[in-house]
Amino acid sequence: MGKIDLSYLENITGGDNEVMVEMIDLMLSETPKHIDKIKQAHQEEHWKELGAESHKLKPMFLYVGLTALNEIAQDLEKFGKETINLKSIPGLIDQLEQGYLEVVDDLKNKKQELS
Repeated sequence: MGKIDLSYLENITGGDNEVMVEMIDLMLSETPKHIDKIKQAHQEEHWKELGAESHKLKPMFLYVGLTALNEIAQDLEKFGKETINLKSIPGLIDQLEQGYLEVVDDLKNKKQELS
């Protein structure tokens, strides 16, 4: 789904490794929670909640250069908030989760390098 790119994160933190580690930590701890909430909202057909949770993921993906995952989160947000394209939501959730899982090790390694 994509490789991480920390150039944006470096830019917004002024290259402060400690802050970058905190942001990566936040992403590693919070992203799975948001994905679980998105999955639960989908199961319960709480579309607005699905949209709101998807919205929370967008900046996290941008911070680490995962534009494809950001775009998926944007679609999920829009589809949930507007209650449209509901049949495409399960596939997007799967892509989002798989894409995130593919970069977890890279994020952990980068965090270790910066520490």
